[in-house]
Amino acid sequence: MAGSTDCEVLVVGAGPVGLLTTLLLAREGVDVTLIESLPDVDESPRAMTYGPAAVIELERAGVAAEARAVGMEKSDYDFRLRWITIDNRLIAEFQPEDRIPGSFDTVICGQYQLAKILKSHVEKCQGAKMLFDHKLAEIKETSESIIATVETPGGKKEISAKYLAACDGGRSTVRKLLDLTYDGFTLPQWLVACNVRYPFKDHGFARSQFVVHPDHFCLIAKIDPTGLWRVSYAEKDELTREEVLANVHDKFEALFPGPKPLKKDSYQIEMVSPYRIHQRSAPSYRKGRSLLAGDAAHACAPFGGMGLTTGICDAAGLADSLVGVLRRGCDDSLLTKYADVRREKYHDVTHKVSYNNTCLLRDTDPEKASEVEFFKTLNSSPEARRKMLMNAYTLGHDFKQYWSTTGQTPSKGSSKTPNVDAKPIPPVATTTLGI
Repeated sequence: MAGSTDCEVLVVGAGPVGLLTTLLLAREGVDVTLIESLPDVDESPRAMTYGPAAVIELERAGVAAEARAVGMEKSDYDFRLRWITIDNRLIAEFQPEDRIPGSFDTVICGQYQLAKILKSHVEKCQGAKMLFDHKLAEIKETSESIIATVETPGGKKEISAKYLAACDGGRSTVRKLLDLTYDGFTLPQWLVACNVRYPFKDHGFARSQFVVHPDHFCLIAKIDPTGLWRVSYAEKDELTREEVLANVHDKFEALFPGPKPLKKDSYQIEMVSPYRIHQRSAPSYRKGRSLLAGDAAHACAPFGGMGLTTGICDAAGLADSLVGVLRRGCDDSLLTKYADVRREKYHDVTHKVSYNNTCLLRDTDPEKASEVEFFKTLNSSPEARRKMLMNAYTLGHDFKQYWSTTGQTPSKGSSKTPNVDAKPIPPVATTTLGI
């Protein structure tokens, strides 16, 4: 072996979830090492919106203002979210006056941009180490530690830690090495995330809108102050990846406002990333000294910002739980409580809401949308809309409350084992939206 590095917590994965976990641990004096197989943070276009529960954690970490500066103009702070037909007729919307009094400003920032911000903060922390080009190969556990074998440009080495935090995404190597299944289902569409420049604002588009359509349901949202927009749309399941990429202009022709036919020189594509949409979860978010967070633990459809919002809440909860055990004298069972509570949050909130959001966009007849209970509620009153927005806070959970239960098994909260391998649920009226 080329050498070894010992730490209290080994974090696998340098996305926002892994980096936030690392940052919060390091600030509490925990000796933490993060490893990432890539040479730097992944810049693929993925999530960009953060629900209220995640914004609370970003504020706590001291990175929310930087994220807003990267992803938003001051005028974007006024919350407005629309549901429209494909020809930009309004179905329903949240308006600035629906904002919950005392709430933080929303945050819009590309996932990779947030990762870079978090990375810059981790670099300033004593006791935190980041190792890129370090690919996890195997893990083994003893009575007192977990030992990871890592492939590096200089050869293999071992890193031992008291605990391992798996934040390495939907294709998690840790989850596979732990022999944990990823139960659930894959939706019968591609999802294509595009970063594109086009004058949507000139055509009356707000900062964020969902298009309700059986074939062209999508999200169109502004993602930075320079006029870059995210267009995330569904494509036919039977297409190959190459066919999906070849069909981008035709989809833009259907989705974009303005003169038709759409000229190719009227827009500029910066990134295109097709991927599959999953509703999946590991059967447990803890196995021995390893704990799962973010997409390593669960996956969901992207409409509504539920995936990364849940991951950010996972990161904060995992960090607080590890601090409780390593620094506050809490019993190791607090980590089991983390695993149970966060899996329950996925089952009861993230899974249901994200799937329902997708069904709402895909299965609603745009011409009859006003008859759907969800849109009826949205259009009824500011009070009804605020009540719907309040539901978005339920994704969070305060694990610091257990720090006082030193040496005891935490008792607050349910530890039921949810089943996400059930028959897909139909659209419901009480949809929580994370954007």
